[in-house]
Formats: sequence, C-alpha cells, structure tokens
Amino acid sequence: MICVLHGFGNGRGRRGRPIRTGRRDKPIISLPSVALRVAVVVGVAIVLLGIVLFRLWFLQILSGQEFVAQANDNRLESVKVVAARGPIVDRHGEVIVENRPGVAIGIRLMDVPDGELDAVVRRLAHLLPMRQAKIRATLMQRLKPGWPTGVPFEWGRVASGEVLSLELVVIKSDIGEKGRRRVVSYLLEHKRAFPGVEIRNDYLRAYPQGDLAAHILGYVGEISAENLKEQHFKGYSPSDMVGKAGLEWTYDEWLRGHDGSAKIEVDAMGRPKQTDPVPGGRLAEPGDTLVTTLDADVQAAAEESLRYGLQLAHLDGKVAANGAAAVVLDARNGEVLAMASYPSFSPDLWVGGISTKDYKALTKKSANNPLFNRAIQEQKAVGSTFKAVTAVAALEEGKVTPHETFFCNGGYIAPNTLDEHVFKCWSTDGHGSLSLVGAITQSCDVYFYNLGYRFYSSKGTELSDWAKRLGMGQPTGIDIPGEVAGRVPTWQWKQSWPGFKTEIDKIWKPGDSITLAVGQGYLEATPLQLAEVYAAVANGGTMVTPHVGLKITDAQGKLVRRLVPTRPNRVDISQSTLDLVRQGLYEAANSSSGTSGSVFAGYKVPVAGKTGTAEVWDSDVMANIDYAWYASYAPANDPKYVVVVMIEKGGHGGTVAAPAARMIYDSLFDVDSGRFTGPVRSD
Repeated sequence: MICVLHGFGNGRGRRGRPIRTGRRDKPIISLPSVALRVAVVVGVAIVLLGIVLFRLWFLQILSGQEFVAQANDNRLESVKVVAARGPIVDRHGEVIVENRPGVAIGIRLMDVPDGELDAVVRRLAHLLPMRQAKIRATLMQRLKPGWPTGVPFEWGRVASGEVLSLELVVIKSDIGEKGRRRVVSYLLEHKRAFPGVEIRNDYLRAYPQGDLAAHILGYVGEISAENLKEQHFKGYSPSDMVGKAGLEWTYDEWLRGHDGSAKIEVDAMGRPKQTDPVPGGRLAEPGDTLVTTLDADVQAAAEESLRYGLQLAHLDGKVAANGAAAVVLDARNGEVLAMASYPSFSPDLWVGGISTKDYKALTKKSANNPLFNRAIQEQKAVGSTFKAVTAVAALEEGKVTPHETFFCNGGYIAPNTLDEHVFKCWSTDGHGSLSLVGAITQSCDVYFYNLGYRFYSSKGTELSDWAKRLGMGQPTGIDIPGEVAGRVPTWQWKQSWPGFKTEIDKIWKPGDSITLAVGQGYLEATPLQLAEVYAAVANGGTMVTPHVGLKITDAQGKLVRRLVPTRPNRVDISQSTLDLVRQGLYEAANSSSGTSGSVFAGYKVPVAGKTGTAEVWDSDVMANIDYAWYASYAPANDPKYVVVVMIEKGGHGGTVAAPAARMIYDSLFDVDSGRFTGPVRSD
C-alpha cells in the first residue's frame, strides 16, 4: 500500500524533499521526473511506430510481388493450350506420320448457365449428330476423376451446375471436312443457343503413306481412366491425347510435346469475366520428331510381298490362307527396316476417336484380327527353319561330326522304344545318305530326327538350351508393346504345364525331342524371334536387340537423344560350326537340290536361307494345317540383312514364302527381278 503524506501550511520547505512511502524504517524511493517519464513514453511510441512502418514496408515492398501473384492466382485461372504432336519419319526423313489441322467441338462447363446443360446437350447432339447419351457419358467420364470420393456421381448433379470445369471437354475431336462448314457456321450464328460450346482448332494425326506400317506406328487417342493408373502415363491428366499402341505409345514422352496455358480472369464464383486476354501463361511446345530405322520403300515392298505370298498360296489350292507376316532386320545391329503384318488396318480410323461401327468391323471374326501384329504376337511352330538351331547345337555339343551321314528312306522309327510310330520326311521318296551340309540343303527330316533322338538319349536339355541362347522362348526386347515370349519346351516345362493332366502325359518322350529337332512339337516362336536367330548365325554369334526407334530430334533437326538399344550379347559358337551351317544355308538357296534353289539360284545378290513347312493345329477344322516359312540373310558372303516371311495356312515354304522374300530383297538391293514363283513341291 502506498501512502502519500501531505504537509500543513504552505509546505514550501517540503517541495523538494523526497516522498516517503511505507514504513519509516525502509529506504526512501525517488520517483522519476516528469521529463523522463515523457521520454520513455515517447520512446516506446517511436519503437511501436517503427515496427508498424517496418511491417508495412516489408509487406508492400519486399513481399508485394508475392502477394500480387497470390491475388492473381485467386482471380486468374489457367486453361490448357494443346501442343502439336511430333512427326514420325523413316531413316531417310520420309514422313510417315504428321499432323493436319482439324476442328474440335467441346463444352466448357464453367460457361454453361445453371440448369441449361441438358438443353445444350440436346441441341448439340442434334447438330453433330450424336446420341445425347454419348455426350453425357463423355462429360461424366472426364469429370469423374476429380469427383469427391464417397459422393454419388450422377448426371443430375452435373446438369444442375454442382460441377465447374475450366477445361474444355471435347465432345467430337474431328468433325471432318464436310461437316466443318455446316457445324461451325451454325454454331457461330447461334452462339446464344449454345452457351459453353466452343470451337477449337486442333492438331490431328495424318498418314501421308496411308496404312503403311500401321502395326508399328500404332495410333493416338484420349487417355483413359485405366491409362492414368499406369506408370507409363504417370503425371498425365484427363483429356490428354496419348499414344495408345505401337511407337506412338513407346515414345509418347517425346512425341506429345508440352502443353501451354492461357490465363483467364474469373469472378468469386469461379466463372470467367468478359475481359480482354490476361497476360501470362506459356506457349505450347510442339513434340519432337521420332526418326525410325524403317525404310518406307522396303516396308511397302514387305507389305506387298505378303499379299503376293497369299496369292501364290491360293493358286496352289491353299484357299484358307488369310494371314501373313514379314520381318526385315539389319543383321549387324538389329535395326528393323520393315515389319509387316497382314491383314492390316488404317490408323486414320482413330483420328477423332474410332466409331463403334468401325471398331466392330475390325474385331469381328471374319476380319481375321487385323489389329494383331503377327510379326511379334503370333507364336507358331517354325518347321524346318529351326534346323539351323539343331545343327548348331548338335555340332557344339558333339552329337554329330561334320561328315557323319544318316540314311533317309522317307521315314524314321525311334530305336529302343515300343512305339513303332513312323516319323515321315517331307520327301516321301527319301534323300539317301546325307551329311550335315546336305541335310540342311535338302531339308532332310530323317537326318534331324536322328539328331533329335541323340539329344533325347543324353537326358539333358542341350537342344532347348541352345534355342534359348539364340533368342527363342523370350521376348526380343523390341521397342513396340505387345511382344509375346514364344515357347521352348523342356522336360521341366512339360512337368509343370497345366495342359498335361496325367503323369504319363508329363513324361518327356523320345518323340518330343525328335519333333523339336525339326521345329515342331511344342516349340513356338514369332517371326521376329526367328529373324533374331538368323541374325546371330549371319553375324557370327552376336545377339542383337531388334529396335525401330533410331533417334529423337527437335523441330530444327538438332539431336535430342539417340535411342541406343541394350548392349548385344555374344553367343560362343565355334567358327567351324558357323561355316558348316552357313554353307548348308547357302546351298539350300543356290544349288539345284536346295529347297529354295529354284527361287534364288542365279539371283543378283547371293542369298542364304531355309524353307519351313510347319504343321499347326487349327481348332476351326480340327486338323493340322501347314504354315509356310522362309528365313534367310543376304549377301551370303557378307551378311547385312535378314528376311523372314511367314504365310498362315500357306502350304510349303519354298512354294509361297521364298518367292515373297525375293520381292523384299529386290527392294533392299534395288533389283527388278519381277515376280517369281516357287517350286510346286518343297519343304
């Protein structure tokens, strides 16, 4: 408690004395003067004012731009500007895929007044023309990824304006030349009747070479909900146009470019204001150019050769022949110069979105699956073309000597078995006594049946191991999606395969090795895998990785990235083995007794090759039907190219597949030898 003592009288003698407070036995406290107290108050005020001024300076000067940017973010929204997709060219710069201008029609929901969406959809469906259900489904599909989890997703919520989307939802990507003038002019004249409907100039894929290399190129489409979950499309957004198959899928990262953005001013409700364009955003960057290993001329020749091979098959009475494939590979580095599959399709069908009618036409059974890339997705027995693998394995494993002979009388019965089954040679009259080179030349089945039994007797997997070492039974690693692995059977595989039910079925029998030695039985491979095998024989044992992408360049032609495949592996094959097998393949294509000698003997460039006639089970007719094969390389004395042709249900390889391969070599070596027919009877 503080007590103040006041004196009596005038108190003149006490004015300057200190004030006593509290008990008398305590020290006297001196209070600060008025001037000092005023100074303290003023100082505190100055400090507080300084803090306020500093804060204002900090907010307005130092952080001003940041807050302006945040304010702009609140009143400005970004709208995507689609980038042009990069072109695809062949190794010589010939354009295979490019862009053309197109017109897309879409709806921007933020511009549609509340309650008017149903009316807009109805009018737009009548104009395009499209089904209203299709338009509604497109809108809902686009909006669904951003819809809150747990909230029912119904059209009524969309139509009532509960959802606002700044992005344009494209309803029809390409209205075509005929409809462009009618639709665009009508929309421009009746803008008030179509609020939120926009006309957008777009970039659409164009194919100056028609359907050339369709299976390799693939096609483009709008990203799906399933695509968005894939690692390949990580970071992509709904409505993005992406590669859906082929090279368009593999190299989408470079081809798609970088979308730009434009800024628009919106009100507090998120609706756009009618103002001039707002500065900001960024320009779209067009995609890079994909330079491929393809040669457009060779690709065209390969596709034409398949049609010719099928024609020869029909003339030979094989009227069921209706599919084919061809592969042209650089034996030195794995570059794919051509890859053809028949029947084919037009990638132009996907421009603007494929119609239900067109898709049904492509997928119906009578169309024979034109979307199926037979070069990398069809695995079948390869017949006598496999004899090159058997020959390498037998020589390297010491199962036969170069000059050892076997006698062929047209049939073979495995020794030391109770089974008296006769394995027939394609030449029922027999070939007599033959050594390895002669057996390859004349494609003697009996000779290779003997080798197959010797592999069986050793109770190992040497033949299968060599087939795998040379590239069979596993994907080649080509840069096109969808490749299958093929199959190289072993006794372990037979034990585990669910198709065999009983313990007897699971036993590896002599016949399994015997048929494997001639490329039959349970062996299956694709045309590309067979091409990889023959490339290894041609180049001395190097396992190349087939690839189509060569390099990525920008719009000015500057190198962005060189597409180098995985480093090739080396298979250890002795030179003496390679010399013998190559000699047999050369004689097969050039001697009078060779199975393709009538096709390639005297050809301008020496070819080495092997025919094949593979028995393939056909469930439609419940019988085996012959598939025609031809595997080859040229020039025989300095291998550069491997050519493999397969004609489904085409009969003998020498009759239909070898003449088709000759057409491809004409293109490779710029030769005009005309169309050639094969022997009437061959392997």
